[in-house]
Amino acid sequence: MKPPRIYPPRRVLVVQLRRLGDVVLTTALLEDLRREFPDATVDFLVGDHASPLLEHHPLIHERLIYARDQAVRAWRAVRARRYDWIVDPQSSPRTAPLALMSGARVRAGFAVRGWGWVYTHRLPRSGRPTEYVARERQRLLEMLGVRIGRTRTSLVLTAEERAAGRRLLDRHGVVSRRPKVGLVISTADVTREWPLDHFAALSAALSREGFETVVFEMPGDGAKIARIRETAPSIIQIPVPAIRDFMAALAASDVLVSADTGPAHIATALGTPRVTIYGPQLPAMWTPPDDPSIIALRAESARTLGLVPKHDPRAATLAAEVSPARVLDAVRTLLARTSHVRNEA
Repeated sequence: MKPPRIYPPRRVLVVQLRRLGDVVLTTALLEDLRREFPDATVDFLVGDHASPLLEHHPLIHERLIYARDQAVRAWRAVRARRYDWIVDPQSSPRTAPLALMSGARVRAGFAVRGWGWVYTHRLPRSGRPTEYVARERQRLLEMLGVRIGRTRTSLVLTAEERAAGRRLLDRHGVVSRRPKVGLVISTADVTREWPLDHFAALSAALSREGFETVVFEMPGDGAKIARIRETAPSIIQIPVPAIRDFMAALAASDVLVSADTGPAHIATALGTPRVTIYGPQLPAMWTPPDDPSIIALRAESARTLGLVPKHDPRAATLAAEVSPARVLDAVRTLLARTSHVRNEA
């Protein structure tokens, strides 16, 4: 069937329900839509867990929140707003029916097997060159004739929240004049995690060099952090009960070190430099190109490898091949690049 003719929209809905990193990456579409259609209303449908990420975002008119046990309510809310365009980077069995029932004349998504047919404009996922995921999502807009600008994700903190983040570090004894290196030690996928003994060795080295090492404690991290503290007793452990609290503390840090996980994308969207350690994932997919505030590290043995499936025995060992010494050197490099910014703050 021939896609419907595309008219400039009055109302647009961007859909990304879950995974913190995916929600952050999808914010790259907002600036393009605002620039192309300055008078259009752009809303964002997001899952309840990730919804705090998008608070105060000036490019979002309305944040619609999707709760799994209230799916019908979300469908009705979408239908009632009579969107002209639905842009659905998630393109999942949960979001495709919603796009279809929205009544939108233009529905952009990925050409996935089984439910991709519901989209009037479909972008192939397989057989395409590897590129930064946020840039790939911008191609959904390109299909609709939208001119694409620089690929840039964005999150927003108020001045009050940024001040609260600095106070949170102060309350835990962080010395403000020292460079602050934040660590996130866990991921949702254990094959991506960097070993705890590597984090411990890095933390000890950072302390020896006079850096403040802040470990952001996510749910379930208590025992892991206790193991790190055996080697690096001077680390500062900060429980992070809420996403906005974490964002504020992260914005007050000078560098984030983590594996390939959502907080790394949050850091970039807030302007915090990061060192990201990759295992089975391709850095090119999850790192914006030519960004001097990011250093992506992967095992030397992976130079000739592409994306490694989870079931591949190498998947769980690749991240471990990145040594603490390489990460420490990357942290030094980022701190040197951004020292003038810290001195002016």
